[in-house]
Amino acid sequence: MAAAIELEAWSEQAAELPASLATALTRSGLLDVRVAEPPSGWRLITDSRVGVVTVDGCDVRVRPRLVIPRLMFLLGYAADPRGWRELGPRFDGEEDLFAAVAHGFAVHAERAVSPAPLRGYVSVDDQALTLRGRVRVGDQIARWPGLPIPLEVTYDDHIADVPENQLVRGAADLLLRVPRLATEVRRRLLGVRAILEDVEPARPSLSIRAPEITRLNERYAGALALAELILRSTSITTSRGKIVSVAFVFDMNKVFEDFLSVSLRAAIERFGGSVQLQYGRAHLDTERHLRLKPDITWWRGGACHAVIDAKYKALAHPSLPHGDAYQMLAYCTAFGLDRGYLVYAKDAGQEPREHTVARTGTRIRVRAIDVEREPADVLQEVDDLAAAITA
Repeated sequence: MAAAIELEAWSEQAAELPASLATALTRSGLLDVRVAEPPSGWRLITDSRVGVVTVDGCDVRVRPRLVIPRLMFLLGYAADPRGWRELGPRFDGEEDLFAAVAHGFAVHAERAVSPAPLRGYVSVDDQALTLRGRVRVGDQIARWPGLPIPLEVTYDDHIADVPENQLVRGAADLLLRVPRLATEVRRRLLGVRAILEDVEPARPSLSIRAPEITRLNERYAGALALAELILRSTSITTSRGKIVSVAFVFDMNKVFEDFLSVSLRAAIERFGGSVQLQYGRAHLDTERHLRLKPDITWWRGGACHAVIDAKYKALAHPSLPHGDAYQMLAYCTAFGLDRGYLVYAKDAGQEPREHTVARTGTRIRVRAIDVEREPADVLQEVDDLAAAITA
């Protein structure tokens, strides 16, 4: 068995694997594993999911079609449209996806917590020998009748144990447990953990969500986006304290959807109206059982004027245009529109297309953003798309 297996997204490869590794890969969610020639011959089938799984010393990696700097641009722009330029040049020499994400997080986290981490006020119930805040009279009488001390008090404390720091600390702790982390990245993460030593770390979870970015926490934008990605995508399996397997898996569909949502929203709103992301109040049927949730909708004058869905796949992939086109037709029907947009991350050289639905005349316009180009050119394509949508 090879010590390392490398595949590309949207590909297929035969491999000789022990059953234990095949099982671990299936559970990781990184790729589909199917029996080819029992007992050790398997077919490894990849889609939009990318990442790395390490089991018993064997690395199985699925690399994105994008080079790392372009991928980090998409991640960085979705996290912070104003600050993405500061991150891109750092990854020109990176070839490993997990190393790039860990490096990017370490840089953003170090910047976020220096020179001092964000603090916030929390309400604390405590017992004290001196008055602080206010006395909880009911608790005082119930617990200490007739005694002057201790006092049951409630006060506001200004502490660093806030959700932003919990996510950063949790992601740093998780990365520090991963074998073969680069020395420079480990040094930065140890520094971040030392600054946040009094913060309760967030735990890995598929449902974890970063706090909304506001004026108060905007310097955390990049760190929080990557922390959410790390905490939702990384899992570590241990046995008797020893790390057995490490999996880092995320979906390029979500990366592209987040990028397009942020960039296209800003571009469209320059033409007027407002953009709703993940609008979930529409239904296909009058009984309101078939809920619809398009990625992007453009509204003006109280009515929806355009619906857009983002997809990360090649236009030549067998699943296009059938399933995606049917979905877009449902959106157009529900919103009463005569056109809808499917926007893909394309391979260089692909051309847009249009499908006109028989009888209804509904036009499904397929457009593609070439995310392999330079960031400025990618953003210009988004601007051009916004102009076409709002024309």
